[in-house]
Amino acid sequence: MKNPVTVTAIALCALIASTPMAQAQERREIPAYREVGLAENTAARRALAEWFDAFRDAWAREDSAGLAALHTADTEWINAYARLFQDAGSLEQFLEDRLFPQFDPQVSATEAANMQLVSMRLLGDDAAVIHVYTDGNRGLSRNSGETARRTHIHLVLTLTVDGWKAAHTAIMDARR
Repeated sequence: MKNPVTVTAIALCALIASTPMAQAQERREIPAYREVGLAENTAARRALAEWFDAFRDAWAREDSAGLAALHTADTEWINAYARLFQDAGSLEQFLEDRLFPQFDPQVSATEAANMQLVSMRLLGDDAAVIHVYTDGNRGLSRNSGETARRTHIHLVLTLTVDGWKAAHTAIMDARR
């Protein structure tokens, strides 16, 4: 039997490929927040919003174990510097030993406070995508005249017996 998340992801790619080209946004312009597929499923919307709140709170507190617990055991996580982890244990160790200790805890708290949802999209009954961005100071912006570094986080979630978990995370900087 095929993995329902894989099947859903393939279907999403086919749908995107078949849609007309959207007008391009200007660099760093954030469109209005939108939800797709959640109006009919308020329980899923509420659960995804709670998951995001837990994610933001764990990030603010630099809670490596709490963040890892929000991911599947076989999660795939890639950051803006192409550090790639393929399990929650390795991700937790990286957060605990390398990422969070490199910066004052206020950096993570600021990033969490600045996190804004761009979109939440329900894919069937057991998969969702959350797109969030934040402005922070975890390193200088490469764009002249900007003091904050804008980072986008794309989270693909799957519904497990333990609730929603991130199965894939991609983090990128919005630079010129």
